[in-house]
Amino acid sequence: MHWKAIALLRGLRDTLDVVERIYQLGKKIRDAIPSKVHAVRIPPCRGYFQREEDEEIRSKIKSLCKNGNVSCVKTLILHGPIGHGKEYSAANLMNQLLRSSTKKILNLRERPAILWTINANSQATMLESYCSLAKEIGLIEEAKAANQELSLLSRTSEGRQYQVNLQNQCQKNAYDVALKQIYEEVMKELRHHSPWVLLIKGPSEDMVSRFWPQPGDPNVGNGLVVITTQFPKLLAKEGGDHSLEKVLIAKMKNEDAVKFFAAKSGIPAIGADKTYAQHIVVKKLMCNPQDMAKYVILNLSALEFYLYFFQEIPMEPSACFRDAFVFQ
Repeated sequence: MHWKAIALLRGLRDTLDVVERIYQLGKKIRDAIPSKVHAVRIPPCRGYFQREEDEEIRSKIKSLCKNGNVSCVKTLILHGPIGHGKEYSAANLMNQLLRSSTKKILNLRERPAILWTINANSQATMLESYCSLAKEIGLIEEAKAANQELSLLSRTSEGRQYQVNLQNQCQKNAYDVALKQIYEEVMKELRHHSPWVLLIKGPSEDMVSRFWPQPGDPNVGNGLVVITTQFPKLLAKEGGDHSLEKVLIAKMKNEDAVKFFAAKSGIPAIGADKTYAQHIVVKKLMCNPQDMAKYVILNLSALEFYLYFFQEIPMEPSACFRDAFVFQ
């Protein structure tokens, strides 16, 4: 009888080993298959040029995703002068989060289900952005009602006159009620789609911050809010606040700016060509990425002539010239 018990235990152990292998195999398959993404609206960042701030952004995100912040809102503010690539850096981050290969680095158990951009230039643009998001996540009727309100206020003379009268009489914004309603409906639904990422693009210093999730809020699930702004004091960081981080997207270094210009124009950053590029980038354009991108587009013919005459490259528009992008 003793040997039968031993054989039974060995058989049970072998069965458990098989079950464990099947479980691990299923886990690998599950991790390999991307989770469903319900809504994606990411600003274009084709041909992204790596910069030194990328590592700091990565470090800040890793810091935000630990310290017990798994089930609350984390906020990353990218601030700096206009034209230096805040929106471009935010878009690059969102694209990285969209790829499942980065989820372990960023302490996410799965790929974000929602990656959406909210245009915060005004309450009207915010209302429009939330309407689009509401429609994408299944709030069809709510989106329809908010869109009707938006059409009434912004696309009719009566609506525009109503805005003026309301502003003059009680200093209220006509979009407040409609924006509050659609925002609250979206937040209720958002908690069911964790993890999620919202890019709040370009809010002004006096923009009402109640229309985006606040740092540390546990009521809307596991989410990341990325804000691009010229105003670093948009959200005050308290001493013990582990849910808010800020990164300055500053002026490019001269060397990086020359490499960036070379990548976009096709002019090699070596020898006499580097001197030519430095003259344009540093003296004329002050290392501003937005100005460099515009310069390449506006001076396409002259740059192609330079490449043809000095580098003996055929005058055929290269892909870098067609990648028109705008930095903010």
